[in-house]
Amino acid sequence: MTDLSCGVSGCANNCERKCCRPDIMVGGPDSNHAKQTYCANFQDRSESAARNSVDNESPNPSLDIHCEVANCSYNQDRACVADSVNIRTTQVNDGQIKTECATFQMGEGR
Repeated sequence: MTDLSCGVSGCANNCERKCCRPDIMVGGPDSNHAKQTYCANFQDRSESAARNSVDNESPNPSLDIHCEVANCSYNQDRACVADSVNIRTTQVNDGQIKTECATFQMGEGR
């Protein structure tokens, strides 16, 4: 299990900078940069989403992180092996806000 820090305050699964889910998936299979990755489990913190999306109400400091980012050096058989992972928001396309895995590191020779 990996220590996850989540700076995505607009996510219904975020509580105290931790995720309340038992696991997450980092998406972006062909990513070459962190901005091309994303948290596939992001749920907008709207009133209806907040009531329906959270799997658990308690922060989970160490959860399983599944990864489909083939080029990341921390991806081993679709599992993240980094000691700690930082999910955060970033701006793309002239200010559009999205999530990203800030821990992404391009693997050598990939």
